[in-house]
Amino acid sequence: MGMIWEGRAVSAAEFARLRTSPEYLWQLRESGGEPPAVVDLDKAWHALHWLLAGDDAPTDDVLADAIMGGVGVGEDTGYGPARVLEADRVAEVAAALAPIDVPWLRARYDPQRLSEAEIYPDIWDEDDVFEEYLAFHFTLLKALYAHAAERRCAVVQAIT
Repeated sequence: MGMIWEGRAVSAAEFARLRTSPEYLWQLRESGGEPPAVVDLDKAWHALHWLLAGDDAPTDDVLADAIMGGVGVGEDTGYGPARVLEADRVAEVAAALAPIDVPWLRARYDPQRLSEAEIYPDIWDEDDVFEEYLAFHFTLLKALYAHAAERRCAVVQAIT
């Protein structure tokens, strides 16, 4: 098991329904979906957040909002309530992510610093973890925000 991050693009109508009926989140989660509209970062979320934001916790930086942003909605999904980023902020996140590529992220990757910062899960000294795990999941995250921004969608994030 563990702490898994899921992000989902939601239309304006779905976002409005979430605001008035937070229990609708469970229906959305059960409806499934495929990338780029629905993305599962597995346990890579914390390291990606740290690489993008330079911190292990939420910050005011637009890149931090990609994984730990938004306003809480509904009940606890395992590690707090789901969070929703409104469409305008999604567009800002997508624009901030657009110039970032895997080599940029790789340049920030330091397994020792990730371990010292206790970034979940503690696997950063394993061979090829960046290339085979973090780079792959970063590409999914970037695609989610580009997809959502193009469609003027909000993004719901949950750690379960």
